[in-house]
Amino acid sequence: MPDDADLAARIAADLAQVKWPAGDEIRRTARRRTRRSVLAASLSVLVLFSGIWVVATRPLQAPPLQTGFAAAPESVPEPVPTTIGPGDPAWIPPEALLTPEDVGQGLVASRVSVDQDRPVGDWMFTLAPCRNYLSVRTYEGVYQFRRQQTVEYPPKIPGQPETGMPVLYQTVMRLPAGAAEQMMSDAVTVAKVCPKYVSEGTLSAAEAGRSGQVVKQLPVQTTHAWQLVDRGFAGDESLLFKHTMVASTGARRADLGASAVVVLRVGDLVATVEQVDGENPARTRKLAARAASWLCTTATPPC
Repeated sequence: MPDDADLAARIAADLAQVKWPAGDEIRRTARRRTRRSVLAASLSVLVLFSGIWVVATRPLQAPPLQTGFAAAPESVPEPVPTTIGPGDPAWIPPEALLTPEDVGQGLVASRVSVDQDRPVGDWMFTLAPCRNYLSVRTYEGVYQFRRQQTVEYPPKIPGQPETGMPVLYQTVMRLPAGAAEQMMSDAVTVAKVCPKYVSEGTLSAAEAGRSGQVVKQLPVQTTHAWQLVDRGFAGDESLLFKHTMVASTGARRADLGASAVVVLRVGDLVATVEQVDGENPARTRKLAARAASWLCTTATPPC
């Protein structure tokens, strides 16, 4: 079983990556449901309270193997095929992202994905539960190309990649003219209107040996807080946010710690770099500067 430090890091990292509906979809839903409250997307998690062990699963990550309890089966999305290749101006090469060596020794890159021409949507903040977000006008266009990766420790259990401990998440998007600058402005705006909010979901436990049958469900509330702590330290534009989370099931509370999230622009590229352990801002700024340097030759115009 993971130690307490590993547990807190895994929970914080995974909850931060939960994907919510795109902003335009949320607004359409809110308009349709004039007589009903707008509910945030449910949070898929596995809970074992014998020692307060809560594990969240990312959309692209298979549920972790547990002792005594096992997560109900989940479908894993297939990679999205792309028509953009190295010869296309929108292409973002792997070399434009941080390397595991940039982040730390003994790390590996995993869950690498690429896609193209899709709505930006809720690209950074888990803001669907924030009521004020519905009134904010943000960029609702598409990105031309996107590359994502997770940098983590190698799996603790050989052959089970989902048991690796995430250290950093990175996303790089290429945007149409003017959109990159707008998204940087959007990041500041939404952090101001939604500095603190609560998301609601359901904790589900499935007992091993029962074919994944769910044996217990509990409502869970996660309190999110976002704080802009620095700006203008890397690339053409850069923002450093502190994201803290506290989960509660009513009788029990778990401090999920803080992650550091950098939003960075170089030319027409916007990158997010999330460091799971956000307690060292100087280290985060250094990683952001390194990330900006890798984007320089890929950006339009190049540095």
